[in-house]
Amino acid sequence: MRLIGSYPSVGDIKVRRFSFEDEHGPMRTKEFEIALSTFERLREKFPVLSMNLDPHPSNMDVAMYIPAQPGLSVKVLLILQNRNELHLVVSGSLYQWFWYPCSNPEQVERYVEAVSGLLSGEFRIVEHWRGGRVVKAQLQRPDGSGWKTIATDIDALAIIPWPRKTLKVVQIQPSSSR
Repeated sequence: MRLIGSYPSVGDIKVRRFSFEDEHGPMRTKEFEIALSTFERLREKFPVLSMNLDPHPSNMDVAMYIPAQPGLSVKVLLILQNRNELHLVVSGSLYQWFWYPCSNPEQVERYVEAVSGLLSGEFRIVEHWRGGRVVKAQLQRPDGSGWKTIATDIDALAIIPWPRKTLKVVQIQPSSSR
């Protein structure tokens, strides 16, 4: 068995990826089956969205690519990597969030809630920009009259106080066809 790591792209989404392989390719594990059933569950929740499942992507265990399309203004990548991490990656930036371990049903439910909330337009992403790059991204859900952060990805450059930080909110507009 060997660990494969890289920073390649899927479509134009760049992702930090690692996966485990043996001499026969990606390993099918209990976690692999959990990821497949989770991705299928999400596909069933959003039947109008085009979702492309890749059971043997390079440097990942399994991936589902959701391209930008009518009703979805961003590209989304759902990944199982490192054998037991469910990742949510959104295009336009290098940020990603993950839920670990996927063998814990509560983590799978949190993941499904996060992906569903993002795809439905109920959740939003707050991007923190310094200069021309995102240095922090927060996935947020509605909480009373405000928002609650449920996942954060941060770049080391976020702690540097210059250039001045700006915020951008990314939220998918709900579509009546979903």
